[in-house]
Amino acid sequence: MWIVVVFLGKLGVVKMWISVENDGMDSEKLWHSICGELGVSMTPASFAGFIKPCYLRSITSIDEERLLLELVTPSAFLSHTVETKYYSIIKQSAEKISGKRCDIALLVIEQNKETKYPKKDFESAKPNETNIGLFAPQEDSKSTNTNLNPRYHFESYMVGSSNRLAFAAGKAVVDFPGTRHNPLFIYGGVGVGKTHLMHAVGHELVKKGVGKIMCITSEQFTNDLVGSFKSKLVDAFKKKYRQVGALLVDDVQFFGGKDSTQEEFFHTFNELTNRQVQIIMTSDRKPQEIVGLEARLRSRFLGGMMVDIGLPDYEMRLAILKQRALDLKVDVDDGAFELMATSFPTNARELEGTFGQLAATANLDGVVLTKEMVQKNLGLPSSTVKDIKVRPLKVISTVAKYFDFRNKDLLGTSRKADLVVARHITMYILRDILDLNLTEVAELMGGRDHTTVMHAVEKMKVQIEENVDIRRKVNALKQALYT
Repeated sequence: MWIVVVFLGKLGVVKMWISVENDGMDSEKLWHSICGELGVSMTPASFAGFIKPCYLRSITSIDEERLLLELVTPSAFLSHTVETKYYSIIKQSAEKISGKRCDIALLVIEQNKETKYPKKDFESAKPNETNIGLFAPQEDSKSTNTNLNPRYHFESYMVGSSNRLAFAAGKAVVDFPGTRHNPLFIYGGVGVGKTHLMHAVGHELVKKGVGKIMCITSEQFTNDLVGSFKSKLVDAFKKKYRQVGALLVDDVQFFGGKDSTQEEFFHTFNELTNRQVQIIMTSDRKPQEIVGLEARLRSRFLGGMMVDIGLPDYEMRLAILKQRALDLKVDVDDGAFELMATSFPTNARELEGTFGQLAATANLDGVVLTKEMVQKNLGLPSSTVKDIKVRPLKVISTVAKYFDFRNKDLLGTSRKADLVVARHITMYILRDILDLNLTEVAELMGGRDHTTVMHAVEKMKVQIEENVDIRRKVNALKQALYT
């Protein structure tokens, strides 16, 4: 059979004939065709930077209607970018050209480890040199309890107002595994401690003796599934994931749009929950907000306990820093703690990483980490955030610039959706940071009625609690006001 692919570009009509053999499709020709289509629809810079460095390593036929494509990227960064920004358009192009439903598994292989289109080398490789080795018996016998991070325990987990409910839910899972909160679905922004909490629960379940703890990322699950199809070891895959005492899955939002992965995870989920095996998942958003997630999986994710971890407050960030100082055995001035806790309001992971770098420098020099050292290394102003005076006009200008509007747009009467959101955020920040009364805010915002401001502020409070994207925007703007 032959497929005719027609591209309409600036240079006219280009036809490409792709041969589809009885035993499968040529991966190089298919990828060439996908690139031809994406090259027309994407900007040259995006195509050259994110699509061109990739290649299609293999095509596996799942059944008569579905294909599994192994797409190789040269770095973890590029893999993440393709996963989050370009996965859907690559999938659409592949399905359009092949005429079949396609799932795409992303693999990271550095270019100096494998040459482009290494089909023959791959086929001749030894089993333990490929991802098929994931199913080799007793490969990880030295660590029968899985790859739980040794740093992530309850003892090192700081509890505050933003994560108290999630912490309590995790403790309940330890006390009543598989029955109290199953599944436990933990969601929240980047760097708020979702993975830490999940691993901490995992360590306690190991102590409780519930059986083997399988702790993986969504990408690992997909890659294992790909390996099982390629090596015809599907039964081994099912045994690996269904004969466990607990299953912990990080970043399940990346299941979105992957039909074969979702189907297998659906059956695995059912098998485990029917046997009251505990499942814990993390995500950067609610199940309802995961694009491309099948309704049946969404329903099951919602069937357990859902807990949100918000951004850490000042006191919690201070506690995190002091715990890290104890772990790293470094002397730190109180002023340095306070300045760092004030300067990183949105991401606990970034806070810990930056503190670790500064602590290492101080230890190397044999000195105490001071406030002045933090200011110098991070390029921070000499005054802390609490010392800086913010004027109302700066709030309006900062929000307008952030959303790419003019000041008069925010103060005007247009009801465009994006403009209304920006206007409500402005009112909220004027009330929250500057502590202006409703009448003052109403006057600043173009002479509006004070009840309009009250409604906007109350609405934003709810949105900040429930909407991760809004919460990130508000916190980014607050931080921008003091830089």
